[in-house]
Amino acid sequence: MKIIIMGTSGIIGREIVRAMSPQHDIVQVSRNGDVQVDYTDTQSVQDMFEAVGAFDALVVAVGNDSLFKVYEDLADDDFVYGFQRKFLAQINLVRTGTPYARDGASFTLSSGYLSDYPNPASAATGPFNAAVDSFVRTVGPLLPRRIRLNVVSPAPVVSSDQVGRGTITAAQAAAGYIQSIEGTMNGEILRLWGGLENEPRP
Repeated sequence: MKIIIMGTSGIIGREIVRAMSPQHDIVQVSRNGDVQVDYTDTQSVQDMFEAVGAFDALVVAVGNDSLFKVYEDLADDDFVYGFQRKFLAQINLVRTGTPYARDGASFTLSSGYLSDYPNPASAATGPFNAAVDSFVRTVGPLLPRRIRLNVVSPAPVVSSDQVGRGTITAAQAAAGYIQSIEGTMNGEILRLWGGLENEPRP
């Protein structure tokens, strides 16, 4: 498969590349990757798809896509930042990329567990995670040509010697993206919450 991985300079993106590159043609999208793109700019995204051509899977594992501040310190621009990167940029990758996706291809987006486990600094992050999850559930069944759409919702990623309740390793996170790529699921949220999946929400 030809797989576009966005965010390969990050810890999760690097782990996905490491796991999948032996068997697949990986297009790395990052500041120093095979392709550079401003994924918040529609024309830049269009140019990326024109350059890459037809593909079998696209993964969004981009970091720094929202801001963490206590609620009282948040300004309009802080919410705009997260909306543009966490939500609008990801859904536009699906909308713009669908014509380039081969029959049966997949998109895998990223959200996060702060939509369900908020903290005092997550007011400009968690709501956009929830919006991405809702988009995937709604649009996945609507895509043409058996194209699939899923989202991975990870807990914070830590090193293997620090992992515990409510955290995961990069390898565990990458396994969720790989499951979406190689599986048959569509319109699903893959919750990787470090053991919190079946516990009551706060």
